[in-house]
Amino acid sequence: MLAVLRTARGFATATDEQDVLRLAADAARGVLGYKACAIARRAPDGSFCYQYIAGLAADESRRLRELTLTADAFDALMAAATTIQGVRWVPPGHPVRERADVIAGTVPTDVSVEGETWERGSLLFVPMADASDRIVGFINPDDPLSGNLPDLSEALLLESLAEMTQVGLEAAQARSDAQRALAVAEAQRGQLEALLTASVEVRDRAALDEVLGGIAVAMTTAAGFRRAVIYLLEPSSQMLYVRADVGLPEADRKRMRETPVTRSEFAEMMRPEMQMSRSFLLDHRYFEVPAQLDEKLSIPAPDPNWVDGMWHAEDSLTVPLEDGDGSLLGIISVDEPVSGRLPALTDIHALELFADQCSLAVAQAKRYEQAVADAGTDPLTGLPNRRALDARAGQLVANAARAGRPCALVFMDLDHFKQVNDEFGHLTGDVVIAAVSRTLVERLRAGDLVARYGGEEFVAVLPGADLDGAVHVIEGVRSAVAALEVEGVGTTPLRISAGVTLVRPDEPLDRAFARADRALYQAKRGGRDRIEVSA
Repeated sequence: MLAVLRTARGFATATDEQDVLRLAADAARGVLGYKACAIARRAPDGSFCYQYIAGLAADESRRLRELTLTADAFDALMAAATTIQGVRWVPPGHPVRERADVIAGTVPTDVSVEGETWERGSLLFVPMADASDRIVGFINPDDPLSGNLPDLSEALLLESLAEMTQVGLEAAQARSDAQRALAVAEAQRGQLEALLTASVEVRDRAALDEVLGGIAVAMTTAAGFRRAVIYLLEPSSQMLYVRADVGLPEADRKRMRETPVTRSEFAEMMRPEMQMSRSFLLDHRYFEVPAQLDEKLSIPAPDPNWVDGMWHAEDSLTVPLEDGDGSLLGIISVDEPVSGRLPALTDIHALELFADQCSLAVAQAKRYEQAVADAGTDPLTGLPNRRALDARAGQLVANAARAGRPCALVFMDLDHFKQVNDEFGHLTGDVVIAAVSRTLVERLRAGDLVARYGGEEFVAVLPGADLDGAVHVIEGVRSAVAALEVEGVGTTPLRISAGVTLVRPDEPLDRAFARADRALYQAKRGGRDRIEVSA
């Protein structure tokens, strides 16, 4: 009895579940006198698997470890067994031993000491029950060195050993859970600190693309995901565009950048039943990625070693970016957590706190981007103004030069525009300017730049066009403008004069501007409604 009590004290200090099982088997063998002992525990499906085996030959031990005793087989053994205190005994000749599932889940062993009541093939087991009296395992002592079945006092010790083993297992599990919870809490604290640091860095950036790129990087460093995609919502079209990403295969990255997703399509990834706090977890065990989205997302290959409860390749976490009034600005979509586990609510809260800081940065960057756009946009026509022209024309010329292609520069002026203002008023003049600007945008080629230079003057940069090509394009523009019917100006014809030149790669841009401007005024002096080329 003292030896059993010492074993009980050992259970109190066992470091893990395997240590508890070892102590229990050692007690059955060294204290209670059994040559062998196996301990089985109930699996989630109700069957019993052998988790610890001691005292058997290597081949017997290996064979038993590979077996599973089904729940039906165990119930049949319980019903057929003779009870000795809390111990169950089934003799070798009992009909239940002929059941296929019982044979498949047990291994008969030899007898070391011939006795009066123990025979080869006898099955002795002691159920282990949890606090709710549900049987969660059993101890299977075998081959008693006394050669006999246990008497009442020994059966009582075996029953006590089973109870202490279960208590020890629960205590070891609780310690393990506490250590794991502490480790998770430490990781979450570190993650939150890293996210808050990242949010400060993100908010220090002014350009929108830099902000979005910073968010994507933070999700794959501070937040601990291998993949991150940042979508931005275009309010007018309600389309979600990928603006930043980390960890995507190049083919997926290119496809997703070129294929925006409608907000209604992505709403399938943000259904109310998926909601955790303000975020949305698509758990593949309960939801499927909609077919229409499957080819618009990047879904990694499944892990062949995946186990239930861990992150799966088809899982997805979506964290919305919202402004102060709850309007959607964009979406953070993350995948493949480095930890391999599904996020807990505390993880979600940390991500949402970071997302709130990012939303402020996105809203601020959008305001900055809009201010920059407004500063470079002519308010009447919506075309780039002179400031934006200066900034963008040089880049177009440089790109054409690198590609070994020419680049034409065109100055255009609306003829007799003062007459329109004098006869019909300045408001009507504004209508004419707006109509002409729309025509220019429609008739110039994709990739061309057109800007309002001032008053009734416009400038176009035509990358890839030589002098003949530029003249051909501008002739089309002049014809379209001449065909315009603008309300309020009656039958007054609209005519354009233009000056065309080529920009040399090695010359200052303002010199080419001056040359095109001189060609324009030469066209005006030559009678207007014409194109003049400066070689």
